[in-house]
Amino acid sequence: MSDIYSEKPWQKSYDEHVRPSLEYEDKTFAQKFKETAQRYADKTALIYLGKRLSFKDIDRLSDRLAAYFIQNGLKPDDVVGLHLPNIPANYISVVAVQKAGAVSTGLSPLLTPQEMEHQLRDAKVKMVVTVDVLFEKIKEVAPQADFSHVLVAEIADYLPKVKAVLGKMLKKIPVGTCEPLPGKTVIRFPAALAGMPDEPVMVPRTMDDTIFLMYTGGTTGPAKGA
Repeated sequence: MSDIYSEKPWQKSYDEHVRPSLEYEDKTFAQKFKETAQRYADKTALIYLGKRLSFKDIDRLSDRLAAYFIQNGLKPDDVVGLHLPNIPANYISVVAVQKAGAVSTGLSPLLTPQEMEHQLRDAKVKMVVTVDVLFEKIKEVAPQADFSHVLVAEIADYLPKVKAVLGKMLKKIPVGTCEPLPGKTVIRFPAALAGMPDEPVMVPRTMDDTIFLMYTGGTTGPAKGA
């Protein structure tokens, strides 16, 4: 009996200009990002509410965050939960987790407390990065979870100071809480980065290592990491 996967009949439908296979560089996500940041250092990487962050900015900030992770006990293959909306801290964290040799998993703001607790425990999340407007969700499940650190960003982080202050005063920028959690280290996102050096961080990894843990929808049972 023939093996349809070894015969690859779908290739017969490829256009002439489409190659049947591709060759990929033996470089990790973090390595490719570092190359991009060096090549396009002053080019815009993010535009956030009118504020531009360059590739050099993201590279520098993610090095600092990776250093914070490692200094506070994060090891290769440990999991960091990213409980964030589409703000600069999210992108900085994704890169930093890779530089630290760790694994990221997205924690959806739509998860119920039971679903959140399950994912935190199932993925063995060591640290969480969240935003103050979602902090209460992390606070609710913290007693049942084993993570040690919570980094709390704000919507206004990385905006010009005047714009951030006026945005909060006029209630154009939502603001949430950030408070101590028993047995956990809670720190503001900018404060975590502030004391860290700018030296490059790059924990050696290979193309066979896990970099991201996505959880299924959990429609037929508890969500599973994939």
